[in-house]
Amino acid sequence: MNPNSPGGYPESFDPREEESIDLNYYLWMLRRGKWIILAFVLAGLLAAGYVNRTTTPVYSSSSTFIYTSDNSMARTLDMPGTSWFQMDAIRNDQIHLINSRAMAEQVADSVLHSPDSDSLISILFSGNLPERQYIRNGIVGIAQGRVSVSWIKDTDFFVLTGTGYSPEASAVITNLVLHVYYRWNQRQARGENREVRLFLEEQLEQMAAQLEYSEAALLDYKENNEIADIDTEMRNLINNLASFETQMRTAATNAEAARVRRDHLATLLGDQRDRIASDVINANSEYIRRIQSDLAGYEGARAALLSEGALPDSDPVLSIEQRIETRQEELAAAIASLPGMDYPGDPERGVESLVTAMASAEGEYRSNLARERALARIVGELSAGLSDLPQMQYELVSLERNRQVNENIYILLRTRFEEVRIAEVGQMGNVTIVDTALPGGMIRPTTRRNLIMGILVGLAAGIGLVFLINQMDSTVRSPEHLEKFGIPLIGVIPRFQMKTDRGSIVLSIIENPKSPNSEAIRDLRTSLSFSRPDEPVKTILITSSGPQEGKSSISANLAVAEAQAGKTVILLDCDLRRPMVNKIFGFQRKPGFSELVAGKAELADVIRKTGIDGLSAVCSGHIPPNPSEIIEAAVRKNLFKRLAEECDLLIIDSPPAAVVTDAVSIAPNVDTVILVSRCGRVQQKVVQGVWQKLRRSGAHLAGAVINDFDPVRTYTSYTYYAYRYKYYYDDKS
Repeated sequence: MNPNSPGGYPESFDPREEESIDLNYYLWMLRRGKWIILAFVLAGLLAAGYVNRTTTPVYSSSSTFIYTSDNSMARTLDMPGTSWFQMDAIRNDQIHLINSRAMAEQVADSVLHSPDSDSLISILFSGNLPERQYIRNGIVGIAQGRVSVSWIKDTDFFVLTGTGYSPEASAVITNLVLHVYYRWNQRQARGENREVRLFLEEQLEQMAAQLEYSEAALLDYKENNEIADIDTEMRNLINNLASFETQMRTAATNAEAARVRRDHLATLLGDQRDRIASDVINANSEYIRRIQSDLAGYEGARAALLSEGALPDSDPVLSIEQRIETRQEELAAAIASLPGMDYPGDPERGVESLVTAMASAEGEYRSNLARERALARIVGELSAGLSDLPQMQYELVSLERNRQVNENIYILLRTRFEEVRIAEVGQMGNVTIVDTALPGGMIRPTTRRNLIMGILVGLAAGIGLVFLINQMDSTVRSPEHLEKFGIPLIGVIPRFQMKTDRGSIVLSIIENPKSPNSEAIRDLRTSLSFSRPDEPVKTILITSSGPQEGKSSISANLAVAEAQAGKTVILLDCDLRRPMVNKIFGFQRKPGFSELVAGKAELADVIRKTGIDGLSAVCSGHIPPNPSEIIEAAVRKNLFKRLAEECDLLIIDSPPAAVVTDAVSIAPNVDTVILVSRCGRVQQKVVQGVWQKLRRSGAHLAGAVINDFDPVRTYTSYTYYAYRYKYYYDDKS
């Protein structure tokens, strides 16, 4: 306390000095609001139950597949394995691909073209079929919106999960997407051979038609001209010419197949690599031109040897073919080196491998073109020699040559077609299905989780509301609330019934002298005896911040307690607006204090015996229109001092100090002042303001009395009050 302040109390008080975390307080708060918390928990459970009952069940099924980047296509093209830093991008590509609209549309088309489309559609839509024109879009939405893909870390495994409104629907959509993706991957892996196969298939159809036509033309010519057979010399000439023309057309076919393979590889590079593909196709240099010229020369020499009768397995022919093969490899390497110089160190090693494969295809294409040109010259020379034959023989030789060439090429194309078809079937792609989806389990509603969440949310909301109510309640609820403003506490009156059925205040100290509140009044009496130890207290002013805080009840009970202690006590009712003393003791208001101040009555007329030894009362008297002026007049006439001379102790019941100024006017003229504050009735700031107002008046302030305090239901660190209250309660019971 600050001794320099009026009344010996501190001028100001910072509540933050007393703020600290009190776990007991929070536990008490939770116990106090247990019914609110329980209500919210129950509401959370009811809400969770409602959600569980109204939520449409959703089921989930999962399938597993392996995706490896080192596929048969890579091995066919002799590509190196994919680097570790490429794998994340490749995995993400596959995930986005499966979730793409293009894949969903393929799923929808596979369902609509399936022989079991009706049953599949019924399962997917769980019987709620849309209009027919919207079925495809509906399936696309299901495939795109109900399917997700995740990668299992540190493995090549992927988990494809689908959901549906029935166990069967979740399994069906999952398996549909899985198999459509699997077939798509296979088509992509077989792309190169598929393109070549399609080209050869088209060439086979054309060649079969040409062969059939050439055979029919030869047969008709022989029948029309009655030719049975061709002589040996003529047949040797035809065979020689047919052999070279077959080789020429075979070279042309191989060149076209290499071109198809090269173009397919170019598409695999993508739009971002158009310049690479263009550079490979248009690659040229002095060195490349020299290699191509050498190839043309070697092909011409080889054809010349064969035309002169050399066997294909003779040493000169084999030597030239070895040179041709060497120059072909040099041509592919030279072509590959040109774009390689423009794109060194590309982190996507697959791109480098594709460029190498494209260069090889381009080299094969150019080599076959050179062979075709060389053989074309030989065929042209041999054909020119036929012009000297008679017309009939010339036509017969031409027809026989065409038939034989078409037959040889057809056999060659058929063999080549079967080889490519077998290679295409042998390419299995990157995807291996491990587990297909089975009818799934329910994932929504998650009954247990919803119930737990309902409990937690209800608990949090209930606790939050309890804390909010506590924070919004700024009324005086415990002794600590007064002491944190520097207001000393001199008494705590526990909760008890303040009024009887007749509406009068109960004198509990008489009716129930062993009650907790009676003992509290006696404690207050003892505390007052020490409020001014240097001089006796003759006059006490009892006031409050607002109405209905129990000041009149405390005044009357304190007066009785002092009288029981052997003092002569006068209880003065100065509340000229809402007087209560006359109701407590059953007196008429007149004559009373108002008449005494106005000079219409003497002291002996207004002091009335109450029937309690040593206790007298002065009622308010007539309620004037100007109560404040009556109080000020009494102060000027020293009526309080005169009344104090008639007794040992004068107790004054005054109006609330926050409402009117009567108490402030009387306070400097009494020995001490008591401020009554009822729990939960008045705001803490109001009590603080009233206390400061009384202190500024220069009055001696004994302290405050907490009224209607329930230590069982109100948190306080004053465990003494709770213990004593329980002691009396148990004794009473």
